Amino acid sequence: MDPGRDKIGFAFVDENGELLYSGIISKKLFESFLIALSEGNWVELAPYGCEGDTSLLVDKNVELVLLGGGTTSEELERGLRRRKIEYKVVDESFSTLQARKMYYRIHPPKGFRRLWPLSLLVPGRDIDDLAAWALTRRWMEKKIVDGGVTHGS
Repeated sequence: MDPGRDKIGFAFVDENGELLYSGIISKKLFESFLIALSEGNWVELAPYGCEGDTSLLVDKNVELVLLGGGTTSEELERGLRRRKIEYKVVDESFSTLQARKMYYRIHPPKGFRRLWPLSLLVPGRDIDDLAAWALTRRWMEKKIVDGGVTHGS
C-alpha cells in the first residue's frame, strides 16, 4: 500500500511480482478495505480498480502487506495491527517516479506524445496504485539480493 494524505494506492501481486490487481481508495474507506482484505472479499474492491481484474485474486490469500513508510503511514499501521494483518513498513523513496515509468509501460503514449520525454508527460490518472506496485517490486528484488524472503512486522 502507498499511503497518502487523502487516498491509498494498493496493488496485489503474484509471487513473481507481476501485477494482478491495483486500485486507489479514499482514506475514509480504509477500514472497509481492511475488512475486505481480511475476508478475501475481492468483489468489494472492484469499484476502486485501476489495473487488472479482481477475478485474478480468486483463491488467493494475502501473505504480507507492504506499507510505504511515509508520514501518513502510522494510522494505517494501527489499523493493520488491530486486524492482526501481517505487514512490513518499506521505504517509499522515489516510488512515484517509478510509478510514472510503470504507467507509461502499461499505457504507452500515442501520437505526437510518444515523441516527448516521459518526464514531461502527465499520466492520465492518479498513479498511487502503481506506486504501491513499485514498493512491492523493490522489496521483492531486495529480498532476492539479500538471499531470501523473511516475514514479520
